[in-house]
Amino acid sequence: MLVKIGKFVQKFHKIILSVSLAVTFIMLFFMSQLQMNMQFTDLLPKTEKTVISYKNAMKNFDTLDSIVVAVKGREEDIKNFLEKGARDIEKIDGVKTVSYENQVNFMEKNIFLLMKDKDLKNREDALTAANLKDFFYGVNEGFEKEYIQESESGKIDKDRVKILNFLNFLEEIILKIKKNKISPEDGKRFVRGERYILSPDKSMGLLVVKSAVSIDDFENVIKTVNSLEEYFQKESKKYNVEIEMTGLQVLSRDEMVISQRDMEISSLLSLMLVLGIFIFSFKIIRYSLLALVPLITGIIWTMGLTYLIIGTLNMMTAMMGAILIGLGIDYSIHIISVFLEERNKGMNIENSVSAIYSKVMRGVTTGAGTTAVGFFMFVFSDFPGFREFGLVLGLGIICTLISSVFLLPSLLIIFGRKTGIKKPKNSQLLEKSQYFLIGRKKSSFIIIILILIVIGSKAGKVEFENDMLKIEPKNLQSVALNREIIDKFDFSSDSTIIVSENLEKAQKIYDKADKLKSIGVISSVVSYLPSEEKQIKRIESGKKIKEKTGIVPDNEIYAEELTEELVRLQNNLIELGDLSYIGGEEDIRQKCDEILEEGIISELAENMDIYKKNLEESQKIFIGELQSIIRKSNTEKIINLKDLPDKIKDEFVGKNKTYISTFYPKEDIWKSDFQKIYMKEIDTLGENTTGSVKIFLKVIEISATEGRKILILTLAAIYFVLVADFRSLKYATAAILPMTFSVFGTLGIMGWTGFKFDMVNIIGIPLIIGIGVDDGVHIIHRYLVDKNLFVALKSTGKSVTLTTITTVAAFGTLMLARYRGFVHFGILLTIGVLFAYLLTMSLLVSLISILDRIEKKSEGDKL
Repeated sequence: MLVKIGKFVQKFHKIILSVSLAVTFIMLFFMSQLQMNMQFTDLLPKTEKTVISYKNAMKNFDTLDSIVVAVKGREEDIKNFLEKGARDIEKIDGVKTVSYENQVNFMEKNIFLLMKDKDLKNREDALTAANLKDFFYGVNEGFEKEYIQESESGKIDKDRVKILNFLNFLEEIILKIKKNKISPEDGKRFVRGERYILSPDKSMGLLVVKSAVSIDDFENVIKTVNSLEEYFQKESKKYNVEIEMTGLQVLSRDEMVISQRDMEISSLLSLMLVLGIFIFSFKIIRYSLLALVPLITGIIWTMGLTYLIIGTLNMMTAMMGAILIGLGIDYSIHIISVFLEERNKGMNIENSVSAIYSKVMRGVTTGAGTTAVGFFMFVFSDFPGFREFGLVLGLGIICTLISSVFLLPSLLIIFGRKTGIKKPKNSQLLEKSQYFLIGRKKSSFIIIILILIVIGSKAGKVEFENDMLKIEPKNLQSVALNREIIDKFDFSSDSTIIVSENLEKAQKIYDKADKLKSIGVISSVVSYLPSEEKQIKRIESGKKIKEKTGIVPDNEIYAEELTEELVRLQNNLIELGDLSYIGGEEDIRQKCDEILEEGIISELAENMDIYKKNLEESQKIFIGELQSIIRKSNTEKIINLKDLPDKIKDEFVGKNKTYISTFYPKEDIWKSDFQKIYMKEIDTLGENTTGSVKIFLKVIEISATEGRKILILTLAAIYFVLVADFRSLKYATAAILPMTFSVFGTLGIMGWTGFKFDMVNIIGIPLIIGIGVDDGVHIIHRYLVDKNLFVALKSTGKSVTLTTITTVAAFGTLMLARYRGFVHFGILLTIGVLFAYLLTMSLLVSLISILDRIEKKSEGDKL
């Protein structure tokens, strides 16, 4: 069959070249339409509950993932930008809403209905204060009830940011009393909190951008993120602030830009390295350039077909360029090696081309077949990301093979007449090692097995990387900012969501989530619309508080009692600092020490006469504002959905009157210990929990399971192909056994070095077998043709060595990528391919030598 194809190529080589050129131009057009798709939802099965819940939520809400914007600088500059810049951001295409302040007016009006029962109880004395003495008494009572008396370090940990904000507020209030700078806004801040979302140290402010673009609309996501980035770069100087972004949409944009650049650089560098190795090895530039033609053509055909079949590249199929360069060049190496070998013997073009099909083409097709089978086994995965990877790379191998079988010999017929051939030199080291292995077949076999046992002893110790951010590019601003936000605000932008059918279910979920220690922030309509039962109860509490509240502040300061309360406050700060130290909350302890060392409380307590006028004025303004807010606050009617501000309804209410609740983890979700705690707790909220975090973790979970399944399928399928090709169990076993051991050895090295699997490099293990078996196939086929192991190794050994070098060079370029998933994939394949080569040239040679001796002995016995 292959000989007939050779005759066909010789007869119609010009037509083949013309057709190939036409097909290449057509596929080049389709290739130009190909785009990247970095969506993790597309990597998971459509039947996965997390994906179903996510897509159902997207039908009711315009977007599920927000862009979190951090503004850094001085407090005044941050507030100035938050106030003015937010209005400009809403005008940017692709932006739906911008949240930069709390709904303070709504909160002031309905403070009793919105404040949690326990908080209301702890703050009742301070809220009903008639003077500063009563106010500080209420502050002390609240501190002692909530933190000092209970002595719960866990409670301090959960409320860390809340405590820090209140300590800063107290410090500021006391300083303003001393300087007589109290304003009505200070009274409002005590009741309903800060207007803006600021970190406790006031060095960072946050605003949340809700995109009008779905995360699946990747092209417009990139446009929106880029537009925001351009605006922030321009406006940051104007407002004297530094502005950064994070969130899933920002991370997806960053991944796409970096991975595209990585693949462009890696593919170009791979081509240059392969060309350089080819020239160095064969010393003939013409044939080196010819070798690249079927390779580049095959890649173009593959990318064109990928567009027609799938439409996009994902983060796994994006590696196809570097992979196909590393693998596809092998076919050209074997073909040109035999062609030059025959020409060096004085054969003409026609006979040299015929020799390609009779001597090496079966090994080329079988090797390509086993590699393609290794890729196509991924098609049987339940993981769509793996299926696409297997389909695209399997097609790529077939395309480069077809191009090599038909196009390269056609080119050799036209451009191979001028030889300029230099006789290749065989490696003395390679020849000596081959003689040693063949001459001492049994001892060398035992030594190799012993070495593998030592290396493979750690094979079972390989771990799977659960930190998704470990495969992201290093020093990625969006990743670094997310961790900075965790340090500042005690929550991460990596959110989990639940969509509830009604308010009752949303309330139950909120109440459950509020008790979970792993959740830092809950964003829910329930915060603004508690259940009717809770509201009725709180209205009654509010009425009682109103009855206790005076109409005007006292004129008297009550210096002695106020001094006692200030001293008591100092003692409580000392106690809180000690509890914080025990609980490991160093920043709270430092803040308590800072206030105490500053001496502002003791100075005020010891100099009442000096600050009497300031105290009287501050009491009038501050207490007067507290009383005004309490009197005006709603205690007449419960809040309904229609009473909510439009901004709240737009954020939390879906198109079909469903309600979304968003949960932000308190710590870094990618820390394995916290991750287990968080996911265990979040799953108690309901089976329809979803969001970017759960999707990421499902990708990791499924990729680990599917990787093992594909490995078994690959081994079985390749073994079947080898048996069918060799028509011999012993040679099929001899070919695949070194590859099985190469996986064992690779896992051993990973175990010894602590190198982990991740969702990208897990696919490398099955590929090692599919790629590595190619070398053994060529050696066995040449041995079966010549029936002489020395001749087979001398003829094919250099080609196998060269293909290994080019493959390693191509995969090695992935190690230069910024996207660490590509780096890890490149490292794993490089280790595996080198192992496969070494075992092919050692273990396989020993096995064939043993089989050769058995066959000769068997033939001698028959005679």
